[in-house]
Amino acid sequence: MTSSEALSHAQEILEKYLLERGLRRTEERLEVLRTIYEELTHFDADSLHRHLLERGLRISRATIYNTLDLFVSCGLVKRYAFAEGRTLYERSVGRRQHDHLICIECGHIQEFCDPQLGLVVEGVGRLFHMNPVHHDLVVYAHCQVEGCPHRSENSTFATK
Repeated sequence: MTSSEALSHAQEILEKYLLERGLRRTEERLEVLRTIYEELTHFDADSLHRHLLERGLRISRATIYNTLDLFVSCGLVKRYAFAEGRTLYERSVGRRQHDHLICIECGHIQEFCDPQLGLVVEGVGRLFHMNPVHHDLVVYAHCQVEGCPHRSENSTFATK
């Protein structure tokens, strides 16, 4: 599924969700959705807010948080509670199952997909007599890249 197809499908899901619940369809919600699906990968509410302000959209932080909660509720965005209490989001429509490798020094997030993990999850389900529906795997690591371009003085996951 292309990015534009994912965005179109996400807009349909949002329209239906809003209509079913009697919620307003606002230009701000649609612009936030477009921004997430066209321009961002992993982001927090503050970076989304800054990004929208830089693009000239005047929107409050409260609106950003409320909109993200709405998008999580209707399955358009996935919320992750990573280490150090940091909450990140990513779009969920049109994305394949994947896991995350996070450098605790520079905060860089590497997505990966390993089909063998599916076998492990299925095996664990059988072991405990359960049918796994989905999984989220986050691996925290130390960056091995000399001169890492993602490292900064105020990295989010920096060790203390």
